[in-house]
Amino acid sequence: MVLCALSVKAQQVQMMVMSDPHVMERSLFDVPYGEAFLSSLQRDLKVNESSQQLFDQFVSKVLAEKPQLLLIPGDLTKDGERVSHDYVAGRLKEIEAQGTKVYVIPGNHDMENPLAYGYHGTKSERVPTVSEQEFREIYKDFGYAEAISMDSVTGSYICYPMQGLAIVGLNTNIPNKNKSRYVHGRLWQSTLNWLERAAGSARAEGRLVIAMTHHQIMQHHNQEDYFAPTAMTNMEKLKGLPSLRDVQQTLTRSGIHLVLTGHYHIQSVTDVETLHGKLTDVSTGSLAGFPSPFRRLSLNVGTGRLRITSATMFGNKPTQWPQTDLAKREQDRLRYMVQLYVPRIQGVKIDMNEAYQYLATSYNKALCALSAGDETGHKPKDIYTECMTATDKYISHMVMYNAIKLNTLRQQKDGPYKRASDFISSIMYNYVGTRKHVNADNTLTLQLK
Repeated sequence: MVLCALSVKAQQVQMMVMSDPHVMERSLFDVPYGEAFLSSLQRDLKVNESSQQLFDQFVSKVLAEKPQLLLIPGDLTKDGERVSHDYVAGRLKEIEAQGTKVYVIPGNHDMENPLAYGYHGTKSERVPTVSEQEFREIYKDFGYAEAISMDSVTGSYICYPMQGLAIVGLNTNIPNKNKSRYVHGRLWQSTLNWLERAAGSARAEGRLVIAMTHHQIMQHHNQEDYFAPTAMTNMEKLKGLPSLRDVQQTLTRSGIHLVLTGHYHIQSVTDVETLHGKLTDVSTGSLAGFPSPFRRLSLNVGTGRLRITSATMFGNKPTQWPQTDLAKREQDRLRYMVQLYVPRIQGVKIDMNEAYQYLATSYNKALCALSAGDETGHKPKDIYTECMTATDKYISHMVMYNAIKLNTLRQQKDGPYKRASDFISSIMYNYVGTRKHVNADNTLTLQLK
């Protein structure tokens, strides 16, 4: 009995997950910031000027905690700059030198990116980016070199980091054949066929198989496919591609019940039932976006019991968030998310300055909760009420306080008011559709077998 207990304990694996660090190497911009770089910051939700600093702080945390595995599901760099990739890979080598195995996959920002720029003075100039092959060479020590099998089309791989465990890194990015940056995700049928074979071989050896994709493979809040369709794999519905449901069925049919994702910059966990069991999508937010979240995972590969702990670089509760300059800049940048959501709420061309004036403060509180992954700690009822009050005032302003027209908009089944209500309530009360969201207050336990 003692030997059995030791065997189970030995199969306990401590992991950390960090996604979307979007590191911008410091040589790419001037300090003090030049005009060109300051202009670029106004068009970006991320704190690019501090991305390397945040990444370095996270590396220090990993070096101190020494987990067995560190998993990074993509968007390692701001826009695929070669110099940024070289910096990230160098720091990851330091982590591996201390005994933590690191596994990465590319995100849509990381390869063949025409937006790879350096900013100096008043000039912004293109800088070298990397091809898919160059990405795999730079990060060969972080999954690719130890691949047991690799998909010839996408470079997706499977590796065996330790006894009883297999990790699949799926490349969901659309190739940049037209030299423009695609943000949507996809998986070819040939890749799914490879996945079934590779996962089948791993399971035949008695291994528990988990997967990483950059793009989410299911919806995490209501209206996500309406407000932010780029976060969903296969949302472009390109001819000949398997459906999102087919992807989910293939994963569970292959014995995979956990997928670690990024891309959307939210800290969220949700699941879907398939013909072959439950599939859970654990989305980890962006290190380069407030409040710089990450995750700690404790997995028993023998029993399949997984404990997920959500954490941030600034603490988990709003009351813990320090009022440092960096924290303030990150929160301010997050407020600009209204530029993504508000036009879709209204469905018409609007004045963004007015929208920001009416909605930014209240919506920012909901988006902070979504980014931190701890909605229950953010007083969901109060935030929902505040957001809907602000939405009501904004819509009233839009229709010049015409009571009849305002009431009509409120009653529309798929109108702006209903969309906003559905969106905010889904975020704050953790549900998708009519199904209760599985996200919990900081810690969640799942059974993968």
